[in-house]
Order: sequence, then structure tokens, then C-alpha cells
Amino acid sequence: MWLLSRIFLVLIVGAGISGCGTITYVAKREVVKHVYISPVTNRTPEEGIDILFTRAADDTFYTDSRFAVDKTPIPDETIIVKPSVDSISAFSVGYNADDQAIEYRLSVTATIKLIKYGYKKPFKTFKITCYGFYDATGIPTEAEMKRKECIESIAKDIFREVGEKLLEGGSDGKNN
Repeated sequence: MWLLSRIFLVLIVGAGISGCGTITYVAKREVVKHVYISPVTNRTPEEGIDILFTRAADDTFYTDSRFAVDKTPIPDETIIVKPSVDSISAFSVGYNADDQAIEYRLSVTATIKLIKYGYKKPFKTFKITCYGFYDATGIPTEAEMKRKECIESIAKDIFREVGEKLLEGGSDGKNN
């Protein structure tokens, strides 16, 4: 009988403890709100890529209400986004009846470093590769304009992805 009462007591205590175990504590993730966009580093031989990427970063982050873009970084609040464009490659994917290329696939690879203001080493570094297509018909200046528009569109896609990574990764200063 004594053993049976002990087992019953253990079961009741166990049920009480497991019942309390269903209450979960969810830690609120620190939300990145302040970003500073560092000047874009162009590692490609192509001129003007840094300007296109800077414009795309500004368009992306200034229009996203989830972020406040700081002109000067704020200690303990600002995450520095340091982008560099590593490569741009294009190859033809569409041809006309005369076997001339009329459509190209453009691929851009960028490295993004996220650095908490006040620290030297990035807490997150990642590469993003995006692609787009552009029409190469028309006079050469029109084709070049379409190519630059395609690069800027790809850059906006890259910075949208950077924004998502900022929000999913938090800003705890650790390598995620």
C-alpha cells in the first residue's frame, strides 16, 4: 500500500509538472530597424555598377517601412550593410532567324556583409546571385539602356533579399 501511494504521488506530481511544461516562453527577437548602407564596392571591370547598386539600395531600403535608413550610424542600433558586386555575366538565350542574339540572361553575384555599428567584423556574410533577362534588339544605345535597367532590377532583387535576411537574422552581433 505504501508503494502504491508513492507511485500515485509521483504520477500526480509528474502530471502537475508536465502541465506547467505546456506554458511556453517565446523570446522576442530583436528587430533590426536602423540600417546604414555603406558605399558599394565594384569588383567587376564594368563601370558604373556601384552607382546602379547604390540607387537600387536606396530605392529598396527607403521605400521599405520596416527600416529606417540612417545618414550616420547610431551606436547599438544600426546595422551596416556593406555590399560588393563580385561578378556580372551575360549569355545569349534568344536568337532571331539570322542566328543573331536578341535576348540575354544576365547574372549578378554580390557579397553582402552585415556589421553591427561599433564592431569591425561582420556578424553575417553571404553571397547572393540573381538573374534577369533583357532584350538586345534595337540600336546599340537602346540595348545598353535595357542592359543597365536589367542590372538595376537585379540589384533591387538582391537588396530585397538582404532586407529579408536582416529581418530573419536579428541583430545580436553573432554569426547566424
